[in-house]
Amino acid sequence: MPSWQSIRFRLSVQYSALVFGLGGGLLGLVYLATQRWLRNQTMMATVITGQKVVIIEGRAVIVPEMAEIEARAIESIYNEIVLDRVAQFILIALVALFILSIVVGWVMSGRVLKPVAEITAVAREIQASDLSRRIALEGPDDEIKQLGDTFDEMLERLDTAFTSQRQFLADTSHDLRTPLTVIRSNVDLAASDPNAGIEEWREAGSVIKRNAEKMSTMIADLLASARLQTGKSIAVSVDLGSLVEAKTADFAPIADTAGIRLKAHPGPVTVQGVEVALDRAMNNLIENALKVAPAGSEVRLGSGVADGWAWLGVADDGPGLPDDPSARIGLGLSIVTQIAEGHSGSLARFSGNGGEGTTMVIWLPLDSSEWPHPAENPFTGS
Repeated sequence: MPSWQSIRFRLSVQYSALVFGLGGGLLGLVYLATQRWLRNQTMMATVITGQKVVIIEGRAVIVPEMAEIEARAIESIYNEIVLDRVAQFILIALVALFILSIVVGWVMSGRVLKPVAEITAVAREIQASDLSRRIALEGPDDEIKQLGDTFDEMLERLDTAFTSQRQFLADTSHDLRTPLTVIRSNVDLAASDPNAGIEEWREAGSVIKRNAEKMSTMIADLLASARLQTGKSIAVSVDLGSLVEAKTADFAPIADTAGIRLKAHPGPVTVQGVEVALDRAMNNLIENALKVAPAGSEVRLGSGVADGWAWLGVADDGPGLPDDPSARIGLGLSIVTQIAEGHSGSLARFSGNGGEGTTMVIWLPLDSSEWPHPAENPFTGS
């Protein structure tokens, strides 16, 4: 027998108490109704050729002529015998009903709680290093299946978040190691050369300064992402259309120098978010696009609403990113991913025809947004 604290045991007791209570009450009413009916019966008698005819349950029974008091005594004894027998039957029925209600309650509660047991089994097997398991409950769309589906959606988001965190750590360690290696190499080179003059040290200092500034920018990005993840940043109303227009104006000179057309497609949409973080995310997306876009091509910036989700994105005509999801995407995109997830959204990537061209879209939830976000490219609708 399981512990009394288990839900199945408690459900079995509740089922049993309900069935036993209703059945016992019904049998009690049967007993009372039988008792009242017997007490209301009258013995009709007529004298026929010196004999008395007694009417019992609609049947005529001939009995020797007797006094009225004797007839009443026989009637009382008969009623008592009938009531005792009914009481015995009811007692047996109650015992059988009690046992049957326990068995039925145990079986029914087990069937009802079977999906919960499956959810528990999967939850016990899931580890932080492997969130790929899913419950995938089958059956009618009842409360239990909705619970399982909700759990699967939560696991999907957790799996995405953990994968993003691992990618983020890998990209961070890789991108921070590069400037550190450059700085160490230049210092070692200058220090190991006994003939190094002021010019060599100045050149080494210039390289060190440039890489130190690069590391400072990376650390600032990491700090902004960390503050967003820990909830220390204050969310305000951010007009994504205005942000697209502002970023287009900021990067237009850089794009012109590279021979790239920068085109804005601002859609009016306002979200609750950290403006500095979203601004930094757009900077990273635009910088990446300008690095890979060939001269004479076009980089498009846009915002809008699709299926209840706000979106903010950048599209280019470059060589595209690898389809392998495990491929390193760089610290810049990792930070964008962290910023999107810090806003309860995500970063989506779409490839162009033939694998050329990449569209990076930040999906941000509105008040009525429901997971998941749309799977179509909002720039092209496909």
